[in-house]
Amino acid sequence: MKLLHLWEQIEWFGGHTGYGLLSRHMPATQQVCCVKIRRGQAARYLGSAYARLQGRSGRGVASLSELEFRLQRRLRRPDISHMLNVDNNMDLLHAWSKADKDVIGTIHLPASVWKPEQCELLSHLNSAIALYQRDIPFFERYVGKGRVRFVHHGADTEFFRPDVTKRNGSPRILYSGVYLRNEPMLVRVVKRLAEKLSQLRFDLLVPEHHRSSPALMPLLEHPAVSWHAGLNDGQLRELYQTSRLLLLPMNGSGANTAVVEALSSGLPVVTTDVGGIRDYAGGEVLPVVANNDDDAMIALVEQYLSKPTWRDEIGQCCRQFAEQTLAWPLVAQKHLEAYQELTA
Repeated sequence: MKLLHLWEQIEWFGGHTGYGLLSRHMPATQQVCCVKIRRGQAARYLGSAYARLQGRSGRGVASLSELEFRLQRRLRRPDISHMLNVDNNMDLLHAWSKADKDVIGTIHLPASVWKPEQCELLSHLNSAIALYQRDIPFFERYVGKGRVRFVHHGADTEFFRPDVTKRNGSPRILYSGVYLRNEPMLVRVVKRLAEKLSQLRFDLLVPEHHRSSPALMPLLEHPAVSWHAGLNDGQLRELYQTSRLLLLPMNGSGANTAVVEALSSGLPVVTTDVGGIRDYAGGEVLPVVANNDDDAMIALVEQYLSKPTWRDEIGQCCRQFAEQTLAWPLVAQKHLEAYQELTA
């Protein structure tokens, strides 16, 4: 099968993180051409010029990659043309009133953030993959009944692995990310846990520019909090391995990179019952709490910390779930099956 992938790499993701790893893990029997965003000033100018010719505001390098994707479709005649993040490439859908079945877009974001004009563009798509199940009926209203397939987001289970020898000293709890996070809940929970458990330490992986946001400001100088950003792959893996828990209150989610990497690392996740979390071990392996239920989240953290054997059992189940469900070779095969179903 000849595959054409359009991939927009998130700048702060390393070589073992992100949905773009799908292209790398396709079986060797598949011919994969991957269109990636080109960096640099010339690419920005060309992309902006192309967008203006199409009557749209320029999006620089993103618009250029969309042009290259269209050209490669004509030149290579692939069996499948897959936009790996259709949420970020909606302008490309202007090219069709209703795309052919072989044009597939993966939906990452939950229905709650989709605007009416984006939904209108989504209706130009004829085939889609969703990385979680809860909102598939919503997306089918635009793409078409039976035209959206669920496939898990993968994890690099060879790289993100448990290492119990790294868990030394005071118990540490990891928090990661910005988008769709419930930061006010995070602040309330961290402050209460720090008051109750003086030995507890928190590692917050948050970009520097976001730390002084109104929601996170109360933790900026908190003595129990260490801030991290700009980590390489090894440093990120070590944060997962040295932590006892991933604390991740969220207002919404589709698939979540931090969650799949934590599961692969055998790190239990304490999170809210929103979006796609139940497709990623929530409720089955991991206990979850209602959004903004601070008492329940604090009680769950305390239970993990006071019952280390139980915590380790959950961690082992997380790792097993990742190996059996999220490993990229398995996920790549599931994508191939979805391709065949959607183009049949």
